[in-house]
Amino acid sequence: MRLFSEPHPVRLEWYEGEPRSLRVADRRWTVVEVVRRWRVDVEWWKGEGATSRDHLTLRTADGTLCEVFGDRRTGGWFLQRLLD
Repeated sequence: MRLFSEPHPVRLEWYEGEPRSLRVADRRWTVVEVVRRWRVDVEWWKGEGATSRDHLTLRTADGTLCEVFGDRRTGGWFLQRLLD
């Protein structure tokens, strides 16, 4: 398992509301399964200072599990952890 202290920006490619591929720098993984989904809303009462994220655990074609999160305020996606 690799947990990144600073999440890596990624690009998710979607098809009909489901992630189909994950790009990190020059590497691309094909997503074959969304294993888990959850949302985190922290300190929502702070307005702009709140954290609101969608988290996904994705299984890729080569069997790698990736945990990514999307920042609901900015729309950016980030790789948080690899479970290989």
